[in-house]
Amino acid sequence: MPRPDVSRIYLSPPDVGPAERDALLAAFDEGWIAPVGPEVDAFERELAAVTGTRHAAALSSGTAALHLALLAAGVGPGDEVLVPTLTFIATASPVVHIGGVPTFVDCHPDTWNIDPSLVAEVLEQRAAEGRLPAAVIAVDL
Repeated sequence: MPRPDVSRIYLSPPDVGPAERDALLAAFDEGWIAPVGPEVDAFERELAAVTGTRHAAALSSGTAALHLALLAAGVGPGDEVLVPTLTFIATASPVVHIGGVPTFVDCHPDTWNIDPSLVAEVLEQRAAEGRLPAAVIAVDL
């Protein structure tokens, strides 16, 4: 039976044009798929310069970046981290991987992003209890 026409809501539609295709093919042609090559090295140097840091590291995924960001922020076993309810597993899995505890906070119906007023409520409640979360991960859909 044919599938009915279903409209889709794309959270992150691809935005790839001729320049991106040319860069991808150049990486293939030059053999810089694995390990990383001069483009990634240049990106890291330029990002460090733009952000005013001594070093920057390009990672293989957003999940890996969240994992390192949590570690750099000192989040560890038993620490609570607020995360949105509408997200990808990559938001909560690094928290669990380091032994933290993800606490899901509902999203705002207009933006689909974590609701700032609900985050404020949780922070006020936790502050009153003397146990603020170690971090808040906000995902921009």
